[in-house]
Amino acid sequence: MDFLMRKMTGIAGPVKNGVPSDAMIESIADTGTTISSPSVGPEAPVYQLGLQVTPIGGAGAPYQVTVKSAIPRLYIPMVLPGARIGVMVDPLNPMNVSPDFTRVGGAAPAAPVAPGGFNMDFDASGQPAAGEVAAVASGVRSGSVNTIKGSADQLLATGTHGTAVITTAMPLGKTVRDINPAADPSRLNDPVWIFTVEVTLAGQAPFPAVFGHRVPVAKLASVAPGVKLAVAVNEANKNQEVAIDWDQSPIA
Repeated sequence: MDFLMRKMTGIAGPVKNGVPSDAMIESIADTGTTISSPSVGPEAPVYQLGLQVTPIGGAGAPYQVTVKSAIPRLYIPMVLPGARIGVMVDPLNPMNVSPDFTRVGGAAPAAPVAPGGFNMDFDASGQPAAGEVAAVASGVRSGSVNTIKGSADQLLATGTHGTAVITTAMPLGKTVRDINPAADPSRLNDPVWIFTVEVTLAGQAPFPAVFGHRVPVAKLASVAPGVKLAVAVNEANKNQEVAIDWDQSPIA
């Protein structure tokens, strides 16, 4: 059954005769697929992972590999950009890699997060520190970081409109139903993601922002670094209060 599931979904199976090593998670994208099997448990989501793999024995420079993998729900809170994870590497083909989620570790420590908001450092290009993004996501999951309660629809109606380019995006492992059960029933199954973006408003220099936002299931395949979005911003809190206009996004 597991073999058939892997063939149907294209996910990475265990590498035969693999040698243990480790990797850093550079990116994670939800494929919108879940599978149930004895090895991963019920309703395990399938993600595409961008990994920076340490060569077997640590000899040589780390290299990048992209794999699809079903993640057991037990490990989802720990699978974040910046975290280290165990992998099995094919000694005859180092690009053949399979994740070992029993050896997943935490992301690098980040600066404390202010109650109700995000303290995050961005570099000159608008990229956030991966460990800080992971800390924000963990804080939102645990409830130690409060999410903004305002309506995205209201912000789209009243905010300043512009565009934003995704720099990082990661699923929180929650849906709209988990966060706001009273929301529009048509949106209750939409997953919630943490985004970091570079926003452009007319007459202003581009600036970074970080925020949580629902992603319509039909748009999941469009969520990736470099994708341009139509957004509205509360300029009084422009680094945190951003709403995505999914009807107009992504922008070609």
